[in-house]
Amino acid sequence: MQKNIKILFVDDDLASIEYFKTSFTDNYDVLTAQSGREGLDILQKHENIALILTDHRMPQMTGISFLTKSMKYSPDSMRILITGHSENELVIRAINEGHVFYFIVKPWSFIDMSIAIKYALETFNLRVTNKKLKLLNEQNERENIEVQLKNLQAQINPHFLFNCLTNLYALIDENKSAQLFVKKLSLMYRFMLEQKVDQLSDLGNEQRVIENYFYLQKVRFEEGLIVSNQVSENLEEFKIPSGTLLLLVENAIKHNIVSQKHPLHVLIKNDQDFLYVINNYQPKADVISMGVGQQNIMKRYAWFTNRLPEFKTSKNHYSVKIPLLKQA
Repeated sequence: MQKNIKILFVDDDLASIEYFKTSFTDNYDVLTAQSGREGLDILQKHENIALILTDHRMPQMTGISFLTKSMKYSPDSMRILITGHSENELVIRAINEGHVFYFIVKPWSFIDMSIAIKYALETFNLRVTNKKLKLLNEQNERENIEVQLKNLQAQINPHFLFNCLTNLYALIDENKSAQLFVKKLSLMYRFMLEQKVDQLSDLGNEQRVIENYFYLQKVRFEEGLIVSNQVSENLEEFKIPSGTLLLLVENAIKHNIVSQKHPLHVLIKNDQDFLYVINNYQPKADVISMGVGQQNIMKRYAWFTNRLPEFKTSKNHYSVKIPLLKQA
């Protein structure tokens, strides 16, 4: 039974309407009209009508005229024309103007009508599915273009910045701590330029980036940021989407209080083929999370695997569990 499927049947003959309702109301949500004008009114009031059937020889408005006008209100519906005439000119007009999918010649039988409806609805379902896939593909393309644009924006004249960092490194020759800071900042910036969202990165490489990042943040927060990296050393064969680990620890610092009075503890560890990033939960009052970082990570993992990350918030802790991948 397909009672959720809406069908509109239009005929000026009340006997035909009653016969159609008696035959198909048990299977479908049947709407009826006795004129093209009444049919258009129904189309304006009801959404998602899968199939429109209409008699052609009706007063005031023919079936072809009705189907042509119906395109304005229900463009995705399938259309069947019922007629006692089969002239070639009528067929051509129906196809060109009324977007007719199928013809049924009067007097129609229950079997012929059932077959036509079944065939039309199967085509409608394929059309709807194809439209959804097309929209999804267009959305993915837009998101991919946006990511590429952001990457391009980040790469505007990078040589200028590297030259400035090199000059700064030379100017602070006597300050080894400052030189180390500049060096690690340069490595971080180079990684951000080179990372691509559609690639996997070695876990070891991701950890080295995180070490540089934490060094830069420790200069700012000092004892307010406490990091514990307990990841095993024998995980060279595992990979994660490029930049994922950096995004996770960035979000931890961005959304939580980090101070010597309230230190932020960040723990990175592995268990079998999963990596965990855990921090104590002390959210900033003036930062509202929109979940963009989580969505970004989920979508990027979906490009490579059906094993998706898990995000959990408790009273005292926030944890992220991400799968470790092996590139085929």
